[in-house]
Amino acid sequence: MYHIVEEKIKESVENGEFDDLIGKGKPLNLKEDLQGLSPEIRRAYKILKNAGYIPEQQDIKKDKLTFRDLYTYAAGKKYEQPYRQQNDFESLIKERNLKKTPSYRQYAKKIYQKLFF
Repeated sequence: MYHIVEEKIKESVENGEFDDLIGKGKPLNLKEDLQGLSPEIRRAYKILKNAGYIPEQQDIKKDKLTFRDLYTYAAGKKYEQPYRQQNDFESLIKERNLKKTPSYRQYAKKIYQKLFF
């Protein structure tokens, strides 16, 4: 099978079918656009960008792109699930009166960062 494909490509090159391709003779841009992000986020960004969900002129801090940002572009609305969870968590804290405990005050910032950001 591989040999058949290779022969077809050689035949097309000889017939000049690849002569009018865009960018012929120019180097390929192989630099990754979203370096430093997870492969899943990069892939999702590219899919949404190619599908037209992310505007061309949109100024995005690509190095700090999150799932929540991509969801916002895809759905056209804010990602509500974490906010609902955060409200439930705050209700629990209020119900149990945890804000007055020294251990909660000491670790509150770390707890919020782990759970919601």
